[in-house]
Amino acid sequence: MLRRCILASTLLLAPAAQAAGPFGEIVVGNWKGGAYTSETTGAFSHCAVNAGYRNGTRMFTSITADLKWLIGFAHPNWKLKPGSRLNLQLVFDRTSRVDVTADVKTANLLTIAMPAESQLISAFRQGRFLELVANDQRLTFALTSTGEMLPALVACAKQSASIRGPVNPAARPNVVAPPTEAEIQARAEKKVVLEKTRDLIRTRMLTCIGREGGPMLATDEKAEVVAKAAMIFCKADVDALAQAIIELQEHNGSRPVDREAVRRAATQSVQDVVVARIVKSRGEMLNRRNQQPPTPSGNDRPISPSL
Repeated sequence: MLRRCILASTLLLAPAAQAAGPFGEIVVGNWKGGAYTSETTGAFSHCAVNAGYRNGTRMFTSITADLKWLIGFAHPNWKLKPGSRLNLQLVFDRTSRVDVTADVKTANLLTIAMPAESQLISAFRQGRFLELVANDQRLTFALTSTGEMLPALVACAKQSASIRGPVNPAARPNVVAPPTEAEIQARAEKKVVLEKTRDLIRTRMLTCIGREGGPMLATDEKAEVVAKAAMIFCKADVDALAQAIIELQEHNGSRPVDREAVRRAATQSVQDVVVARIVKSRGEMLNRRNQQPPTPSGNDRPISPSL
């Protein structure tokens, strides 16, 4: 039972949820482990070691194929919430404290990213004792042979790049069937509808902008100020255009878009279009005034500006 628990925890230190191993053996001090491969592809995934402590906790250290580090802690009595994140402190030799964020993998396992060349990995390599502090709880670990264990993991990762493990068909991602001709046609027709809707909303918005911004063309306000003011009066059309752009991007893409980011970009794009239209309309208005012959009387009619 303990061996299965250790193996499951070691596999969960991999970037993918499924892994096979260990292949080979790493033994450095009280650290033991080996290399692991992906059950989906059979390719090398990571090297990992673990060590048990009298407080019932087991510490894990792993390095992935692209040389990214993790440390992990597991205890059979923990009742954590998988998928949550915890703010913890790691105290080395009671002098150096590092604030970290841990990812809860299972009810009794959490992992912490350990960037290369960071304060964390330097303290982990050189320290003699480590204290894991969470709220009012404190667990102490002797860092035996970490200075030798870390290089051994690096060597394992470099030497294991070419190993191949078994592939579990059940772990393969579901293959999505190609779309039928009817689905392709329906998707194309929906895209045409979405594009027409977007263009109609854009026309309606520009008409509104022209109506609201026209009276401000003859003022000394900057084009950006006129555009923002007109867009406030036409907010419903501006929002509708942003929504139409979002729906079109989601239809064209293979995954949901960041709606808020697209909305901001669409609104900025609308403002750029309006500013350009205002600058052009002001220029045309000035040209009309310059081309109009002067009249001897003072009964000149004001020009009604329009966008």
